[in-house]
Amino acid sequence: MTWSKHRNWKHYQALNELIPLSLIALYSAINLSGGFWSVKKRNAFLTKYLKPKVKHPQFTACKKELKALLVIGRSLNGNMEQKLLFINQANLDYEARWSHADELYILFSKLSEQHQFGSKIKCKDQTMEPDIIYMSSDAIEKGFDAQNNQIKPLSITLKTSRLQELISAIKEFGRYQLEEVYVNDEIGTQLLLSRK
Repeated sequence: MTWSKHRNWKHYQALNELIPLSLIALYSAINLSGGFWSVKKRNAFLTKYLKPKVKHPQFTACKKELKALLVIGRSLNGNMEQKLLFINQANLDYEARWSHADELYILFSKLSEQHQFGSKIKCKDQTMEPDIIYMSSDAIEKGFDAQNNQIKPLSITLKTSRLQELISAIKEFGRYQLEEVYVNDEIGTQLLLSRK
């Protein structure tokens, strides 16, 4: 991923966490209270729900959009729900354009941020660090076609005492599966990472 795509990913990630939760909160409140909610009442609810999120560090990437949404929610003719639905659809369209290489980058980013499994390109005679996923540049080049779609399983190697946590995290991501090739406490564990 280029720097621009990386920024877009962080932006997408923040909005993808915030927008669906906002809509779910709105629809749950409507369902619990019963009856019809006017656009004004929906805007008031969403404004109250979203206002504290502006200060959360996880939403820094979309802070401008949050402030713009709050302005829409406070305006007389604004329809924040409609805008949230539009942004949600834009996020779904963005996700549909990802290549397999983009998805692999996202997987490794999540493994690093949420589970502290870093990733590096393996160099010859390199000492392996614990909880770092190593891949050879040759395996990456041969594993993807010209459109960045994965065409064969990727060999990854790592030394870890948290192998089950890694396997669970990759399964949770949902787009990949792991096949164990060998486990050796001194050399490390070699796995094949393939798409489902």
